[in-house]
Amino acid sequence: MNTGYLIYQAERPLSRGEQQQVDIAQAELVRKVSRGWHALTAPLRALRAAGHRPEVPAAYPAAERLPECQASESLTGHAA
Repeated sequence: MNTGYLIYQAERPLSRGEQQQVDIAQAELVRKVSRGWHALTAPLRALRAAGHRPEVPAAYPAAERLPECQASESLTGHAA
């Protein structure tokens, strides 16, 4: 195998046409990935638009028991 020629091809600058082909191929890949991502996240966007929010725990009792956790820093507003 002629590794010298492979190295030459890897290091040589691309012509304007070759670079344009590479750019087009990369843009098509990005478009396909973006469309796939949008299709996967469509249900989440629909839920968010309908006003549904994921359930978040209301209290963090372990943090509230810490002596350095002040009432103003507490997530629930309760003093320790």
